Amino acid sequence: MKDKNLDYNSIIGLILISFVLIIFTYINNNNSNFRKQDFNRKEFFTKKEIFITEKDKRKKNNFFLLENNVLKLKISSLGGGINEVLLKKYKAYDSLLSYHAKNLYLIKNYSFLYKLSFLNQEGLNIDTNTLYFQPFSLEKDEISGIQTLIMRAKNPYGKGFLDYIYTIGKKNQYDIGFSIQTRNFPFFKKKGFYLNLEHKMLSLEKDRDWENSYTQVYYSVSNDNSNGSSASVKYLSEKKTEDINIYKANWIAHKQQFFSFIFVPEKVLKNVFVRSENFSSGSFLKKIQFRTFINTEKNKEFHLSFRLYFGPLDLNLLKKYQNGFENIIPFGWGFLKWINKYFFLIVFQFLEKTNLNYGLIIVLMTIVVKLILSPITYKQYKLSAMMKLIRPEIEKLNYKYREDVFKRQRAIMELYHNVGINPMSGCISALFQIPIFYSLFKFFPTLINLRGKSFFWVEDLTSYDSILKLPFFIPFYGNHVSLLTLLYSSALLFYTKLSNNGKRDFSQKESDISSIPNMNFILYLMPIVMLLFINSYASALSLYYLTSNMINIGFFFFIKELMLDEKKIFEKIQEKKIIKRNSWKKIIKEISNKRDRNATE
Repeated sequence: MKDKNLDYNSIIGLILISFVLIIFTYINNNNSNFRKQDFNRKEFFTKKEIFITEKDKRKKNNFFLLENNVLKLKISSLGGGINEVLLKKYKAYDSLLSYHAKNLYLIKNYSFLYKLSFLNQEGLNIDTNTLYFQPFSLEKDEISGIQTLIMRAKNPYGKGFLDYIYTIGKKNQYDIGFSIQTRNFPFFKKKGFYLNLEHKMLSLEKDRDWENSYTQVYYSVSNDNSNGSSASVKYLSEKKTEDINIYKANWIAHKQQFFSFIFVPEKVLKNVFVRSENFSSGSFLKKIQFRTFINTEKNKEFHLSFRLYFGPLDLNLLKKYQNGFENIIPFGWGFLKWINKYFFLIVFQFLEKTNLNYGLIIVLMTIVVKLILSPITYKQYKLSAMMKLIRPEIEKLNYKYREDVFKRQRAIMELYHNVGINPMSGCISALFQIPIFYSLFKFFPTLINLRGKSFFWVEDLTSYDSILKLPFFIPFYGNHVSLLTLLYSSALLFYTKLSNNGKRDFSQKESDISSIPNMNFILYLMPIVMLLFINSYASALSLYYLTSNMINIGFFFFIKELMLDEKKIFEKIQEKKIIKRNSWKKIIKEISNKRDRNATE
C-alpha cells in the first residue's frame, strides 16, 4: 500500500483538542435539566400583617429620578426602593430589529426589591416595602456634583422616621451610595433587623440560553489567618438552583454576561443566606435572593451604609474599585485566565487603538498571535518533513522486528536518536497550543468591547451569526446555520487535506508494508466536530479560527516551498546517520583495544 505520511503527533493533538471541546461543550450547554430543591427556609418577601391606614391606601405611588452621565435611577415612593436602572451608554438586544437598539434596563418594573424587617417595642412587625416614602430633601454639591436624595417614611405605629439616603456622582460613576438611618425611632424589641433582597435578572442579549450560562452569583469572603486577613472570590453554579450560607461576606455580585449588580456593605456581613434560582424561559434569567440579620446597638439610632454598583463588566473600570470586582469576569480558570488577561486582552486593547472595525481588529489579532507562534509552527513542519523522510526506514524496522515489539521500539528510538529527531517535540508543540485554543472560548464571549459590534453580515461579534433559521433543533448544532462556522470548517478541512495529501517523498518507494489508512478518519473528523460544537458560540471565535486556518494554509506553502528543502534535510539525515554509526564504531573499537591491552598486561 502507499505510504500515507501520517503525522502521529498532529493526530494526538487533534484527539486532545476534540476531547477538550466535547468536555467544554457538555459543561457549558447542559442547561436543560435544572436541579429542583425544596426551599424549606423562610421565604423572602412573604406577605405579613401590618397596620395601614385608609389614608395610606389612597396614596399614589410616585417616582423620583436621580441621574448622571451614565446612570438613570427611578426611585419609588412605595417601599422607597429602586424601581428602574437605565444604563445610558449601552443598548439591549431588540429581536424585532435583530441588533442592539432598545434602552438597556438592568432593573425595570420592580425586578429589584429590598426591604428591612423588624419588630417594634410592642412586638408588631414592620416591613419597609409596605411603607410610603416621600422625598425629604434633594441636595446637590456644586463642587463635587454629588446629588443626595433623602426618602423618608413615617413610623406607622407612632413617632419617628426611617430614611433611605441615595447619593450619585455627577460624572461617569456606575456606583451609588445607599444609607439607612432612623430618626427618633422607638427602640426595637430585638437588637437588629433583617435585610432582604430579591433580584430577577432581565435577559439583555440575543441568545438567552447562552447569556444564562454566564449569569451567576459571585461573592467575596474574608479569610482570617495569623498574618492578617485576606479575601477570596467564590461563586454559585450558573446552571443549577443553589443556596448557600456565606460567612464574612465583603460583597455579593449578581453577574450577567456583560453587566452586573454588586452589593457592597460598609462593614463585613457576618452571615448571609443566598439563593440562586434559574428560569428556563421568559424574560428573566435567574432570581437571586439574599437575607441577612444586622445587629444594632441597644437603645441607639442606627445608620448603615452600602455601595450599589450597576454597570458593565469592564476590566479596567472594575479594577479602579480595588475590591477584587474584576475577578467576576469569567476569563477562565487557572493559567487560562492568565493567558486571556495578560496576553489576549493586552494584544486586543493595543490593536483597539487603531479605531478599525472590530472584525478587522480580530483578524489583526490573529495575525499577531500566529507570528508569535511561527517558530513553533516552523518546528512542527520541519519535524513532519523529517518524519516523512525516515518513514521507509521505520517501515523496514517494523517488518524486521514484526514479532518482537520491544526490539522494534528500541530500534525505532535508536533511529530517531541517530538522525536527531525528538518524537515528543511535535506532541509537546500541539499540547502547548491547546491552552491558547481553549482560552479563546472564554475570551470572546465575555469581552464587552465586542458587544453589539458588527462585521459584514455579522450583527454581534459576541453572539452567533445566522444566515438561515432551521425549523428544527439538531443536537449540539442548534437550530440555525452560521456562515462563519461553515467557512471555518471548510478552511480546516482544506488545510487537513493539504497537510495530509499522501504525497510520497522523492526517497520513498512503494512498499508492501501495510499502513493504517483508517487513521485518516480522525484527522478529517475534526472539521465536523468544530462545525457541530461552535455553531452557537461567539462569531468572533469563528472569525479568529477562520483567519488562523487561512494563515496556516499560507504558512504551509511558504514554509514547504521556500523554507524547507527536503533534499537537504534528507542529506543531513544521512550524514547524521553516518556520523553516529562511525562514532559508535569508534567507541566499540576503543573499548576493544582497551580490553586487548588489559589482557596483554
